[in-house]
Amino acid sequence: MRHRLLYLIILVAILFVIFYSPLTSYLLKDFITFKLEKALDMDIVFGTVRVKMPAQLTISDIKAMDKNGLALTSERAYLRLDPAKFFRAQFVLNCDFQNVVLKSGLKDSLNKLLKPFGVPSQNNYKFDGITGVITVSKGLISITDLKGAGQDFRFSGNFTRFQDKKIDYELDFGINNRLVAAGQEPAKTLLGGEAKDGWYSIKLSLKGDPHKPSS
Repeated sequence: MRHRLLYLIILVAILFVIFYSPLTSYLLKDFITFKLEKALDMDIVFGTVRVKMPAQLTISDIKAMDKNGLALTSERAYLRLDPAKFFRAQFVLNCDFQNVVLKSGLKDSLNKLLKPFGVPSQNNYKFDGITGVITVSKGLISITDLKGAGQDFRFSGNFTRFQDKKIDYELDFGINNRLVAAGQEPAKTLLGGEAKDGWYSIKLSLKGDPHKPSS
C-alpha cells in the first residue's frame, strides 16, 4: 500500500513537471511553430506568447514570410492543439487568427485571380478573422472548416496539400459589390449575375499540380 502511494505521488509529480514546467511551454511553442511553418510553407515569427497548459497558446503580433517577403500579419491568434490525436500520429491544431492582413505573394495571387471579375488590384487584403483546423498526418496537410471574414472579402472551404506538392481545394469566395466597377457587364456575368445581400459569390477550386492544374 505504501509503495503504491509512493508511485502515485511520483506519477503526479512527473505529470506536473511535464505539463506545467516552463521548459514544456517553450517546447510546445517551438513545436507548434514548426508545424505551422510546415503547413503554411512560410517562416513564422511570434510576438508575445502566453501558454495555457496543456496545449493552448495566445499570441500577439504574428508575422509570416514567404519567398516574396512579408505575406501575412495577425494582431492576435488563439491556437489549441488536440493532444488526443497524437495517439493516432496526427497533429491537429485549431486556429483563430484575428485582424489578418495578406500581403506580398498572397496578395499578388489574389489580385491576379480576381482581376477577371472586375476587382481592382488591392494593396493588401484585410480580414477581421480567419479560422480553421490544420491537420498534419502521414505527409498530408489539410485545412478544414477554413473561414475568413472582412468588410470587402470573405471565404469558406477546405484545402489539402499532398506529399508530392499537389493540392486540392474548394473555396466559396465572397466579394463586396462596391468593389466591382460599375458598368462592367462581362465581370458581372462571371460573378453569376446580381449581387445578393450586397455580395457576389464565386466558387474557386483546383486539383493537382498548382502550376499545371486540372481544374
